[in-house]
Amino acid sequence: MDLGRWQVDLISAGTLALDGGAMFGIVPKPLWEKKIPADEKNRIPLDTRCVVLRDGERLVLIDCGMGTQWNDKERDIYRIDAHLDASLAAVGVTPADVTDLVLTHLHFDHAGDTARLDAAGTPRLTFTNARVHVGRRAWELAHAPNERDRGSFRAQCWAPLDGAERPRVVLVDDRDGRASILPELDAMVCEGHTTGQLLPLIGAADQRALYGADMFPTRAHVPVPWHMGYDLRPLVVMEEKRRLVELCVAERITLIHEHDTRFPTSSLSRSATGELSAS
Repeated sequence: MDLGRWQVDLISAGTLALDGGAMFGIVPKPLWEKKIPADEKNRIPLDTRCVVLRDGERLVLIDCGMGTQWNDKERDIYRIDAHLDASLAAVGVTPADVTDLVLTHLHFDHAGDTARLDAAGTPRLTFTNARVHVGRRAWELAHAPNERDRGSFRAQCWAPLDGAERPRVVLVDDRDGRASILPELDAMVCEGHTTGQLLPLIGAADQRALYGADMFPTRAHVPVPWHMGYDLRPLVVMEEKRRLVELCVAERITLIHEHDTRFPTSSLSRSATGELSAS
């Protein structure tokens, strides 16, 4: 698709599987399993869908998936299949071509491929020529996580950015509800899932898409009460989702799902009776 100045490609950085109950919180299994069936370990399949943006000058990658810094036990637990390089190559891109990496937040399934281990086992930046954009408070939280979400962060995923590569980090002002990243690339700032999560809003005028990250990870998560057990602030998530849904409906903004294996995007609308639908 084309959105304003940007040529847009949706690509998969790989797949994983997480517990379905955790992905749907208080929603009963008989309901959510109709949307996404679970395996024998109660895990549901999830994509790590990234966005490639090109405008002739910049090449932007939004999120980068799970990465490769996983041992065999972890790969089995999360059923990891990482293939970002192959997906980039399919749209004519190499990691070295990326000028800007935008991270919605620093959970391992979104920022996992920021760094890879070299032959000596030292983490090195995957995107050697890229600036890395991340919310200021999201950055601070990842470096001092609370007990509830400590397991969602893996410092080795971005280790070079805490050392010699620190000048590459661009801390986005995430104190207000909306932030500017690049021309025709803003971000809606959300607090419910994790502090300072950035939801990129791509394009201009009537050509726009919202990258749902972990606010709308799949199409099944479009209804306001359907949200994850991983969310730090459930009531805040619901209020933020309500506002974002109405924005997408009113302004015909396409919703991009980062984790849905079947539905990359949704168009939201309301019927004459006010019923919300996603297609």
